[in-house]
Amino acid sequence: MHKTKLRLLLAALTGVAVFISIILLEDIPARIATGNQAQLAIQMLDSIRPPMLAIEKAESPRSRKNPQPAFEQSAAELRKRIAAYLEASRYNETLHRHVVHFSSKVEDWLADEKRLRQKRGLLNVDSIDALKNIEQLHEAAVEKFLQSLEVLALGEHPVHQDIDHGREANYTLQILSVILILYLLTLIIIFQVIRKRELLDTFLQVQEARRDLAQREEYLSLTLNSIGDAVIATDAKGLVTRMNPIAEQLTGWPASSAREQPLKKIFHIVNAMTREIVADPVEKVLQSGQIVGLANHTVLISKDNTEYQIADSGAPIRGDDGGILGVILVFRDITEEYRMQTEILTHRDELEQRVAARTRELERSNRELETFSYAVSHDLRAPLRSINGFSEALLEDNSPQLDDSGKDYLKRIAAAAVHMGELIDAMLVLSRVTRQGIRHTRVDLSGIANSIIEELQERDSSRQVEWVIKDGLHAEGDADLLHIVLENLLENAWKYSSKNTEKIRIEFGETEQDGQQVFYVRDNGCGFNTNYSDKLFAAFQRLHGKDYEGTGIGLATVNRIILRHEGKVWAESTLNEGSCFYFTLQQGAD
Repeated sequence: MHKTKLRLLLAALTGVAVFISIILLEDIPARIATGNQAQLAIQMLDSIRPPMLAIEKAESPRSRKNPQPAFEQSAAELRKRIAAYLEASRYNETLHRHVVHFSSKVEDWLADEKRLRQKRGLLNVDSIDALKNIEQLHEAAVEKFLQSLEVLALGEHPVHQDIDHGREANYTLQILSVILILYLLTLIIIFQVIRKRELLDTFLQVQEARRDLAQREEYLSLTLNSIGDAVIATDAKGLVTRMNPIAEQLTGWPASSAREQPLKKIFHIVNAMTREIVADPVEKVLQSGQIVGLANHTVLISKDNTEYQIADSGAPIRGDDGGILGVILVFRDITEEYRMQTEILTHRDELEQRVAARTRELERSNRELETFSYAVSHDLRAPLRSINGFSEALLEDNSPQLDDSGKDYLKRIAAAAVHMGELIDAMLVLSRVTRQGIRHTRVDLSGIANSIIEELQERDSSRQVEWVIKDGLHAEGDADLLHIVLENLLENAWKYSSKNTEKIRIEFGETEQDGQQVFYVRDNGCGFNTNYSDKLFAAFQRLHGKDYEGTGIGLATVNRIILRHEGKVWAESTLNEGSCFYFTLQQGAD
């Protein structure tokens, strides 16, 4: 369907929808129906007055007596009309209450009228007292008659109000119908005007398209001439159709002379190494239908035999149906770039040789360092063992000759020797962590943590610790080195919470910060002063002095391992409330 027709149809449907919505929102159908019911009710109301007036007129004291059957007939007719009025009034609750009230009043009045008639039949109407009695009864009946008429009149106001509302709704419906008809007629007129304008616009567009085609042709030529690379376009037969000035400069062919010539004649290329003729790229594009690039070391030989090192690519020119209409060839002079690339390759080879030499030198230095570390470790351990052994021997063999101070000094010497051995071991671990390569695998951190916990509990089974280890924590890294990280962090949490008087709780889990996975070890131990947190991960720096055992190497080792995994480690703590150590790992770190 035409867009204009569709829009006008939608506009018409919108107008109809608005028309229906207004009718429904204004409740016009219900108001008209209520007005019609009110018209019927007013007719019923008007039909009640004549029989009432007839009954009352016949009851004048000076009038002649009416037979009882005539009264009963009139009363029956009045009740019938009241019943009809009562039924017609059900549409309006207020009116219906008035009619019910009126019906009750009429029944009271009819009862009085009936008693009055009966009195007249029994009393001597020639007696003055009897006449006065009848007159009083008659006045009472008239009073009730007037009350009935007042109640009847109360029903006129809501009925007339409903009639007025119905008339207003009917008038509104007529106005809305006229507006809708005018709106639809306007849409039809607009449609006709738009159709005429579209026909005129189509004619003008055809004229404009012709001018645009000429301008695009000129713009295409200007664009082609402005491209910094050389451009040659051919038809489906491989004949040159266009060339820009850069292509003219590199090939040595003017565009006017090259047009309709085979590309092979204009674009003469050879291999720079073998000097063999390179296959025509246009033929490759026409055969494959794909973009084709030249191989490296391709040289363009111009008409005057000047050579240019070039890089180029050819792409098919496709029509709307997908068929190949021709080929566009784009190439540029990279002679200077090729020269620089050759120099870079030469320098790269020299650099690689230097790097290889430095690597061999570094490997030799590492081997020497390992030999030195082993020698130092072995040479230091021997005297330490001697110091420790002789100290124990003195305590055992010459204890009676030593006073308490001497014994204390020997114990301190032995303890210092043991501590020195522990420092040597820790330094060797730190040295090994720095030198050894990293083997990346998927590491089960939760499993490692659980195995370390078992060792700690076996070491001191009397301690009651609540361990909270999150299951399923994995990371990419070196399993042995990450075991050392968790061992140091969990042992520190175990050690620095040992003097906690409350229930000890140590947790290993993970969280996320800035979209990165972060592991942590948290305890409720003694904590530390965060003003000295910069010393935590430096070797031989201890914040708790001799209150707790340690070498001061553990956190330095943790820091070195995490850095080798291209992650980071940090800590948060509150003195006497506990600490939390965080660390991240970078996948694929070396």
